[in-house]
Amino acid sequence: MLRPTLCTLLVGTAALGLSACAAHPPASPPRAEAPVAQRPNVVVILVDDLDWADVSTYGRADVPTPNIDRIAKAGVAFSDGYVAASVCAVSRAALLTGKMPQTFGFTYNINDQGNEGAGLPVDQPTLASRLKPLGYRTAAIGKWHQGAEPQFYPTNRGFDEFFGFLAGETVYVDPDTPGIVTTPTRNEKYSLDQRRGNGVIVEGPEARVVHNFDKYLTYEITDHAIDFIGRAADGDAPFFAYVAYNAPHWPMQVPQEWYDRFAHIKDPVRRTYLAMIAAMDDGVGQILDTLETKGVFDNTIVVFLSDNGCPERFGFCNPDHPWGAGKFTYLEGGVRVPFVMSWPAGMRPQGIVDTPVSAIDIVPTVLGAMDAGAPLPSGVTGRSLVASATHAPAEPRLLVFGQEPVYAARLGPMKLWRSEDWDETALYDLSQDIAESNDLSTTDPATRAALTKAIEDWRASLPPPRWPLRTTTEVTINGHRTEMVY
Repeated sequence: MLRPTLCTLLVGTAALGLSACAAHPPASPPRAEAPVAQRPNVVVILVDDLDWADVSTYGRADVPTPNIDRIAKAGVAFSDGYVAASVCAVSRAALLTGKMPQTFGFTYNINDQGNEGAGLPVDQPTLASRLKPLGYRTAAIGKWHQGAEPQFYPTNRGFDEFFGFLAGETVYVDPDTPGIVTTPTRNEKYSLDQRRGNGVIVEGPEARVVHNFDKYLTYEITDHAIDFIGRAADGDAPFFAYVAYNAPHWPMQVPQEWYDRFAHIKDPVRRTYLAMIAAMDDGVGQILDTLETKGVFDNTIVVFLSDNGCPERFGFCNPDHPWGAGKFTYLEGGVRVPFVMSWPAGMRPQGIVDTPVSAIDIVPTVLGAMDAGAPLPSGVTGRSLVASATHAPAEPRLLVFGQEPVYAARLGPMKLWRSEDWDETALYDLSQDIAESNDLSTTDPATRAALTKAIEDWRASLPPPRWPLRTTTEVTINGHRTEMVY
């Protein structure tokens, strides 16, 4: 049964503790706010389509990810970390603004041609634009996917520097490059012989084209991140690096040296996917090494997460875990992602924590590190990740999220899934049913009614989508029939 006192709606992503995860550790004493001269640096590492089950941080071992684990060991691994939507562009808008994008009409994905007028609205400040007046140097490196028109370009949205591409996907490297493995999937989309349109790599305020098709893009993103961090750390101002790897998003391409490490994986598509994760994890390690070499690791907030889960349609997702696939859906595998953070100067190591957190918590975490007592900007509704890691909440967090016509809400271990066009609802107790296979709607009608109302109230509060890109499809993922929105 839900208690009315628990129904404080935080418009965020689905997130609630799962009893199978590690218990919340003892709370650490609050730390004093850092003086202005010691404002922390910030490095947010966002990866693409990496599912919860394919990192070693939570005890699974299909692919070792020692450097993602390294962040967790220095800080915290959130077992119940969620994103705002199960698709790339919407999820990224939440991270950058600290707001649910649906609340300002960013409801659907942006296609690779760039829907006209589609992008992060210019009246929505990014974390970079909030940090620049505080003296921060800022850079965005990698995948942008927040609009391709000039008003949406990263250097017009608070970033001093940009290297990367504007679309939702691109080719990593010319497949004819020696030493590169390119593995076809069961759902190929187009030829990989060139980068096209908004998938072309550009840099600088003038979007200068970078001719680097003979270089593996994961390596290139790492190198540019290291360069920026090294230069910024040598200066006298704090810095914010937004490092957005496109790995391990399709297409399946990886250097042979990484592919060879997974010879025990017989499926070449799955093998390439795992090798791409390992290559990306190595880049994370190089970024951490740079922070340590420059002596700034302790006072740098490092957050690592994925933008959503793995897309089942290509055939490389984890088949052995209920959260191994689900992109475009509101199953757990679509929105529950690897989510780790460290900040040694501001938080002692906490281990694995099952307090629910959301990508919208990153902005309030960083702003709170500047002034813990300052009110959050209008519309920023997240919570401090430090507080979530170090202090068990007095009450469960209610979170409602989705894209018309599919929504979900969670409170405590209970999750409600709702399709408006199917007119179907299902209620799950994730503490007993991580695969979302046992519908409790008839046995717990009160919880079903309360969470249904939370969804309807949120739905009613939303403005119309700024661009009407909506396709729905019935799919079966790991034996679970559900609805896909993209």
